[in-house]
This record gives sequence, C-alpha cells and structure tokens, in this order.
Amino acid sequence: MRLYQKVTLSYLLFGILWILITDIVAYVSTPHLHAFALVGLIKGWFYVLVSAVVIFILTRSAFRQHELANQEKLEIFRSTISGAHHVLLNYLNQMQLVTLEAEKHKDFDQNIVELSKSLSEQAAFELSRIGEIQHVSPDSINQVVYQDLRKKH
Repeated sequence: MRLYQKVTLSYLLFGILWILITDIVAYVSTPHLHAFALVGLIKGWFYVLVSAVVIFILTRSAFRQHELANQEKLEIFRSTISGAHHVLLNYLNQMQLVTLEAEKHKDFDQNIVELSKSLSEQAAFELSRIGEIQHVSPDSINQVVYQDLRKKH
C-alpha cells in the first residue's frame, strides 16, 4: 500500500470511529436535547483539533519516510558515480601509459598521441563534472553529461 493511501485510510478509519464512539457516548450521557446539541458542537470542534494532530503525525511520518528514501537514492547515486569514476580513472591511467609508450616510438603518428592525450584529459574533466553534481535529478545529470552536445547544436 502506498504512503498516501495509508494516510488517507488511517484518517478515514479515525473519522468513522470518532463519530461512532462519540455519538454513542454523547447520546447515552446527555438526557436533554439541548445538552446533546452542545456536546455535539464541542465534540465537533474537538474532532477538528484531534484530526489536525493526527494528520500532522501521519504526514510527518510519511514525509520522513520519503526523505529517507531520497537520501538512500542519493547515496546510491554517489556510490555509483564514485565507482564509475574509480574504474574510468584507472582506465585513463592505463591509457596514459600506452600514450607514453607510443611517444617513445618515433615512427608512431604523433597526431594520434596528441589526440590520445586530449581525449584522456577531456574524459577526466567530464568525470570530475559528473562527480560535482549537487542536485541529483535526470535534468541536472543530462545538463552536465550532454553539455558539450547542446553547445554544438
């Protein structure tokens, strides 16, 4: 059952039980119609007060659960980015070793060596930008990841 359904169902049950029980108590305990009407008015106001407290407690609990779930998602995102960052930086370091070896061979095309260095630097820079995302949402991630593509169009 979803959180909003639980809150709604809890409030519905509380309201039904409140009306049923307090009407029975008011009917049994007040012999006069005038007193019964006054008790009905007082219990109505008391119901509003108590139901406001119940709604506050239920929604605060739901909000806390929602916040905890969001925090967990954020931690998963950060761990995933950290893991990907680690793997890709290791790969880039290995590529730098390959580039250094290629530089040693004079017959190796130096334009390709420079291209390799440039691509490695660009990849490292883009990785660092992803790791600096503050507000995690699909839009903010897409803005960072595809920033260069939007500039070209």
